[in-house]
Parts: sequence; structure tokens; C-alpha cells
Amino acid sequence: MMRHVSDIMIKNFKTIDPLDGVRKMQRFVIDKNIDFFPVVESDKLVGLLTYKELIGVHPNRIVADAMRNKVILIDHEASVWMAKELIDENSTDVLLVVDNEKLVGIVTKTILYAELGRHTDLLTGLYKSDYIYYNAKKLIENGKNTAIIFIDINNFGFIDKKYGHVQGDNILKEVAFILRKNTPSDAYTCRFGGDEFVVLVPYCLDKTVKFTINLLNIISKNKFCDKIKVNASAGIAIYEKGYDEIDYDAKVYELINRASLASTKAKKEERLYYIANCLESNETHKIV
Repeated sequence: MMRHVSDIMIKNFKTIDPLDGVRKMQRFVIDKNIDFFPVVESDKLVGLLTYKELIGVHPNRIVADAMRNKVILIDHEASVWMAKELIDENSTDVLLVVDNEKLVGIVTKTILYAELGRHTDLLTGLYKSDYIYYNAKKLIENGKNTAIIFIDINNFGFIDKKYGHVQGDNILKEVAFILRKNTPSDAYTCRFGGDEFVVLVPYCLDKTVKFTINLLNIISKNKFCDKIKVNASAGIAIYEKGYDEIDYDAKVYELINRASLASTKAKKEERLYYIANCLESNETHKIV
């Protein structure tokens, strides 16, 4: 389940006035262990004071002299993934959370990354599936090409039994490394579960197919531990534009499901990949 900013934000916080003294706030940091203070003047948010700004500031100064004038706001219903984007893009350590322009909470970088740790696969270091759900929905909402590549390692159960779970885990880590190393900055990768991985790309069908073939060839040519031969099959599902009103969440789930089924079909028919297409009559685009 995708978590929202409201699920992790600090709800108990102290607002301060720009005319408050720095000495007073330094004492708050020490005595109350509070590190972040939204600055409010006449019920209007005008800045942010953190413990970093208080370091080295003369205690006789006022908050207005030390505070940050630029604050980054995020809606309380926003995804934690959007919070990550804002923190990374703005190189900030704190976001102020609003609900209908009313300040309702604070999200720090420390709290956010602790939460994102729960969404990270411990074995491979890749994010889990909700990372793909969020970014696929974002691409569709922005009218971008959206392609799901569902990658499934062939005969992994047999490999796991023959060579042991330790070697099986090593193969999963190596595949994850290959995907990270060979996917560009505009692609998103996750471990979906078991021996299944998903790559999301903002490409048209032809470019997605070429990209998929390249990834699968790199996997099959890789020298895995104990010279174990590893290859994979893939299912591809493309978002088709032209919907005036769609349920974005439902569309993403449909895309991933179609790609998963296409991957299963590719494995069953011993093909490199299979393209899911809602137009069943379009046989020339369905298989290779």
C-alpha cells in the first residue's frame, strides 16, 4: 500500500514569530529537543528556522535574521515518493506539510528516508513495487509514453534447488546490479517479488522492444557465480493514449498485470519476450 506524507509527518510542532530572539530558540533546541520551527507572522507562513541556522548565530539576533525565507511545501495527501523528489530536487532537509494551505505537519529527510527503507528490498537494494506504481501513474497523468517491462528469470526454481538458496540469492543480486547499471536515468527499476523484476520506461513500443532485448541479452551473456547459465524472459505492456477520462491507478495495475501475463507466456513458449496488446487481432506486434 502506498504511503502518504500524512502517515509519517511530525504533527506536534512549534511555530515561532520572526521577532522572537535567537537566544530563546537556541534554548528550545537544547531543552525541548526541537530542531525545526516554522516561522509564522499574522497567520502567514514566512520562513523556516532549523538548528542549522541557529549554529553560530549571535544570540542577540532575532529569528528574521537567521531563518530560511525559502520553504518547500507539500500536500498532506502526496505520496512519500513525491516527498523524496522534492527533497532531492531542492537539496533540502525538511518539507512543510499543508492541507488547504494550512500548515499541518513537518517531514524531515531523516524521517522520510527511514520510511523509504521500508520500501527497499533488502537483498537487492532495489525499491519495491510501489515505486513503479507511483512513477507509472505520474507518467500517465503527464501524458507521457509509459511502458512496463516485466522480467522473469527462467527456471529459477530449478537453479535454486540445484545450486542452493545462497547461490540463488547471489543471482538475484547480480541481476539487480545489471538492471541498475544498464537502465538510464529516465527509467525506474524495482524487484517485484521472487525472481521477478519490473522496469518502467517512458518510451514508444519500438524503443522499448530494443531496450528490452538489450537488457535480456546482457543478462544471458553475464558470467554468473559458479558459471551458472542464467537467462530471462520479458513481458511488455504499453500505455495507449487516447483516453479522455481514466482511472490512473486502475490503468497502472492493468499495465503491470498485462506485462506479467505476457512474461509468463514468453516463458511458456520459450520466447525472449512477448508484447501484451489489448488489440488481440494485432498479431504482428504480439510475439517475436
